[in-house]
Amino acid sequence: MGVTFLPHLEQWFGPQGLYEAGELDWWLAQPGRWSLFDARTDIVALRWAAAGLMAAAYGLIFGLGTRLCAVAAFVLLTSFHHRNPNILNAGDILLRSGLFYLALMPSWRAWSLDRLLAAKLGWRAARSFKAWPVRLAQIQLCLLYLFTGIEKCRPGLGGDWLSGEAVGRSLRFVTIARVDWFSGLPLWLCAPLTWITLAWELAFGALVLWRRTRPAALAFGVLVHAGIFATMEVTHFSFTILAFYWLFVPAGVLMDMRGQAGSGERRLLRVFYDTMCPVCNRAKRTLQRLDWLGRLKFEDLHDRALCEAALKGVTYADQLRAMYVLRPDSRHFAGFDALRALMPVLPLFWIFWPLWMLAWLPGFSHAGRALYRYIAKNRFKYASCDSEVCSLHLKLLAGREMDDEVVRQVVALHERFRQSRPPDMASGQK
Repeated sequence: MGVTFLPHLEQWFGPQGLYEAGELDWWLAQPGRWSLFDARTDIVALRWAAAGLMAAAYGLIFGLGTRLCAVAAFVLLTSFHHRNPNILNAGDILLRSGLFYLALMPSWRAWSLDRLLAAKLGWRAARSFKAWPVRLAQIQLCLLYLFTGIEKCRPGLGGDWLSGEAVGRSLRFVTIARVDWFSGLPLWLCAPLTWITLAWELAFGALVLWRRTRPAALAFGVLVHAGIFATMEVTHFSFTILAFYWLFVPAGVLMDMRGQAGSGERRLLRVFYDTMCPVCNRAKRTLQRLDWLGRLKFEDLHDRALCEAALKGVTYADQLRAMYVLRPDSRHFAGFDALRALMPVLPLFWIFWPLWMLAWLPGFSHAGRALYRYIAKNRFKYASCDSEVCSLHLKLLAGREMDDEVVRQVVALHERFRQSRPPDMASGQK
């Protein structure tokens, strides 16, 4: 933000800029309007303030003097915003709110240079913290969506949302549209998207309150704001509001991602896969390369005693159809859901979290499960077998019902497979 201000400091905030002395006194006199600057503040002071804002922002990025930097960034950013209200948009206001709540949170206790310095100095951090700052920020976002939705339901210009024309009109609005591809589309074509978005905004608070609907609600929000950023010039609004979404990720999941939910065996996710399937072995090797934190343990599903004891209620035939993942909380997932359960513990996916959030949307999840089932049934088409046992195994599973006869033949094949392998490769586990 400070970098954005620098080229325009004199024009936007200076004594000879858009607002001269006295012109904004009425604005700053309103309740809640305050600023360290006025029209008499010279350009040198403004440059120092912009430099201070950038320094505070870098402090927040690296977690050095985190709380002090959050307070400084909030005060300076609010001062700049109130000095010239014409440069504001929804993203600016939300960014101010985020900085305010960040100043209240013990954010330096996690990934930060402050935490490393505290550990080096021997300071002991508290094992638990009050959740009220996070709750306030969550409520802020829910209220933002709720009142935005209510405002859109008002008659008049806001009624474009009720008529279904709002999204279409926004895409045609030349001052914010990135491209003119949508200018010729009829307005009724965007009506379903308009109504769905309005309903989602009104229901957002209730949807994220219930844990079962929360991933789908957040995933739809990712789609909405990614679409807004791709089609409209809204500066940092989409990124700012998506940063708030992290607040709705359960604390246990974040602790688990950091490796603080336990130690050793208690933190391992067990992956049950078919050691006779080349496609499954390739998937296992890929997961091993992505498992930077050592969170995965691989099990041969043909070890029936071990697997049936670990996966309660899951038969050997079920395991032949799909890969299974067993979490430390004893919940298990199959196929596409198993891959989805692995994403939070693979650091590479943290970078692309808005994309993998889409995996929880009903349409995406149904498509993902269907694609997984198709690949699983047609493994023999995509696999390059290096043995007769492998070929027979895949052809036996291709499009077949897993009845007792198929299971008996698979067991016999695995015995041949096990005997043909060198002793040091027999386990095939991590």
